[in-house]
Amino acid sequence: MRRTNVQRMLATGVVAAATGAALLTAPAWAEEPVPAPAAEPVGVAPAMTQGLDKGPRPGTPAEAARAHLKAHADIYRVPVSDLKAVKTTKDGAQSSVRFQQKHHGVPVFGAEYAVQTRSADGGQQVTSATGTLYTDLTVSTTPRVGEALARQRMFGLDRNLAGVRDARTEAHGLSVLPDANGGRLAWHFTVTGGRANGSPLRQEVYVDAAVGGIALSYNNIDAADAAPARATGVRVDGSEAALDVNKETDGSYTLVDSTRAMYPTTGGQIRTYDALRKNYTLVAGGPVTDDIPLAASASDRFDGVNTASGAVDAHLNAAKVYEYYKDQIGRDGVDGKGGTIYSVVNVASNGKDYANAFWDGSKMVYGHMDGVPLSVGLDVVGHEMTHGVTEHSAGLVYLNQSGALNEAISDYFGNAMETADKGIAMSDPSSGLIGEYLCNGTKPLEECALRDLNDGRNAQKDYEPITLDIDNGGVHYNSTIVGGALWDMRKNLDPKLADQIVYRSAQNYLTPLSGFTDMRNAVTLAAQSLKVSAADLAAIDKAFDDHGIEQGWEQKGGTHDGTTIGADVLPAYEVYSGVDEQAAQINGDVYAISHGDAIAWDQGSAAFGITVGRFGKKPTHELAQKDAYLLDPSLDDDRVVFTRIAADGIGIYGTGAKGQGAIKKLVDRPDADETEPVTDNGALAYLSTTADGEQDVMLRKADGTTVNVTPEAGTKASRLAMKHGTIAWAGGDGTYVCVYDIASGTTQTKRISGFLFNYVSDIQITADRVFWRETGGFLIPSTSFVSAPLGDLSKAAKLRYPSNVYVAQFSVSDEYFAYSTYDLWGALGAWTEPGKVRVAKTADVVAGVDAFSRVSCSSGAQLAPSLGDGQRIAWLDTSAAATDVVTRATFAGTCEG
Repeated sequence: MRRTNVQRMLATGVVAAATGAALLTAPAWAEEPVPAPAAEPVGVAPAMTQGLDKGPRPGTPAEAARAHLKAHADIYRVPVSDLKAVKTTKDGAQSSVRFQQKHHGVPVFGAEYAVQTRSADGGQQVTSATGTLYTDLTVSTTPRVGEALARQRMFGLDRNLAGVRDARTEAHGLSVLPDANGGRLAWHFTVTGGRANGSPLRQEVYVDAAVGGIALSYNNIDAADAAPARATGVRVDGSEAALDVNKETDGSYTLVDSTRAMYPTTGGQIRTYDALRKNYTLVAGGPVTDDIPLAASASDRFDGVNTASGAVDAHLNAAKVYEYYKDQIGRDGVDGKGGTIYSVVNVASNGKDYANAFWDGSKMVYGHMDGVPLSVGLDVVGHEMTHGVTEHSAGLVYLNQSGALNEAISDYFGNAMETADKGIAMSDPSSGLIGEYLCNGTKPLEECALRDLNDGRNAQKDYEPITLDIDNGGVHYNSTIVGGALWDMRKNLDPKLADQIVYRSAQNYLTPLSGFTDMRNAVTLAAQSLKVSAADLAAIDKAFDDHGIEQGWEQKGGTHDGTTIGADVLPAYEVYSGVDEQAAQINGDVYAISHGDAIAWDQGSAAFGITVGRFGKKPTHELAQKDAYLLDPSLDDDRVVFTRIAADGIGIYGTGAKGQGAIKKLVDRPDADETEPVTDNGALAYLSTTADGEQDVMLRKADGTTVNVTPEAGTKASRLAMKHGTIAWAGGDGTYVCVYDIASGTTQTKRISGFLFNYVSDIQITADRVFWRETGGFLIPSTSFVSAPLGDLSKAAKLRYPSNVYVAQFSVSDEYFAYSTYDLWGALGAWTEPGKVRVAKTADVVAGVDAFSRVSCSSGAQLAPSLGDGQRIAWLDTSAAATDVVTRATFAGTCEG
């Protein structure tokens, strides 16, 4: 079975459940319960069951659900004592009871099960159950690595946290990450703040409590006493609208709405704050602080700064979203309990416009795009508030398929609200546009829009299992596939009924790791529970069929034109951003792939291992250890070296040239962590990080002597490269390129241009030149390539080609220069095509000649190129809804015709 990246990270158990591998269901017309078929494969409970109970059970929905699970222990294979009922939602005679799985009292990541019941004969009839449970968890819940060390390791190993501004860390204790080895115990932390380029961060980090390495890391930002009174607000488009506000005791007015149905029972309000251009990093995460004032006016007219800040639009639109959920769906606010709804507008990033909006787990935060507040779009406000609704219901993990579902549901409801508010017919081609009003009339709607639910994309043709470092695995890019299916369903059903079906799917049937097939199952079950007609069920089926979402759709993807040397691979750099961003390391006919794949897990071994092989020959050799992570290999004619992360330390280890022989320690000091090893002609270079944060470049020469190449105090080196007797690295805060000549012992340094937001993100060396990638740009990321002669950095020059690329990975040899392309809007989900790898002669690239051609004509994305001798190249390929390492001995050249 093909797997998405995060599912591979959590091993085969989550795969079967999260992709809907088992559908134990009775047809809609069945009058009698259908006997349960054989149990699922070991490791996972069924993703969906229906028709198991023959009659109602006594008690409350929670009691009946628990009794059902206990009675069918042979099907679910998880002790009821490990399931904690966390929430029950009711809708008339129907209820949904959510259970959180725990292992020896420790919560299991993503493991929730929802049991649906309906009142019958004085009891509760269990009608279905959906979700993800893990049946073979055996891991000890006693950590070998303490929380304090785990926190220290987190900041040392997770490059996502490097340079985070205004960082705040929240510790959540222990969690169990499922895998085929019985699970991994991990410490869970959340780090909030902002990146150097102005983007927000809410990084969820899981540190292996047995090894001390990063097991999982991803950004969880879902990116866009007074008396009630009436006031007038001027919107950004110049129109006026009535506002529900508070009149304060001093006679001023604030944007506090106490008129909604929630206020008399819970005190819930709609409150809108003006950050007054405060940096968004000081606003994101947690409650609104006292230094952020409510948007206010001296009179009952809100205009001027309240218009320009977006406060008026945010306040009006938040009220519309609340009323929509209350009237159309029956939900009382974001949390479903009438809790106060918070909006903060007018945030900035280092004094400049912050061109985004997001839900941060407790509130909506809005900046400006080209001077226009993002709160002007009802679909944007509805989108962000719906992220909050989803967090309080399905809890969809913001990665890969589940993250794309999260985005799709927000897009769906944001658009549903806007089409109703503006009277746009569902048949109107513009009905599916998202964010089309953010340009405030300066561009046609189609040009302004970020995404389009009417783009007609198909899972089997268009789904891209993008790596986690880009768009959290394609949460925006892939969202319109399933969002389009939901929108087509809405076109062919009564819109209100469609909205209730989608909402009930998320509220009652989806669980944190649900995928596209699970969404189809959930929609079908929700529709059946609402007793829709056969014609409506047929329309639902057609909507999903038309978008290629059917059982086993992941196996029906495209093709590639190379040889697979690593199937279903999770590249290690997705989790460890300091790891070299190449699909493989190549030396002659030998390659080494650093992965976090089930290849190692299936052998009862490590979560991160290294595959070593020879082109055109089998078998491969696996480097893996049960209680350690092995990653970031480098190889020469004599050996393979790599980083080993374990509870007792982080060091450099190695084996023979083709991965053979015992794993031996090369450097592993108890007072430092050693990472980023590079071997060349018997010499070894690596980074040594001490407890005080010093990060030095160390060189162990072929004769065994060790030299500190950066003896000055306060060094923070990264992105280490070594070749042809030269070491290069990014120095200081990443804004310097440093080159060290081993023979002479001399160092050159050069500060990069535009260093306020730019940093060196990769460095590579040829026989006579050094090449580096500069990444930066304020909010909108940009990438440029620079090269200089090894002997004179003062002659550094920006390469004319490639240009206008986004986060392009690259590889360079004496003969060729290869890079992977991305559309500029890829991170926002508006890619025009998947990434492709292009290549040209190195001499032409240096000369400024645009002579690039294609490496492969693969139908999917091509990422992380790795050049070997001649035209030998390897890359990450996503053609078949999986991430494979693929190689060719010659370049494709042209793909026309």
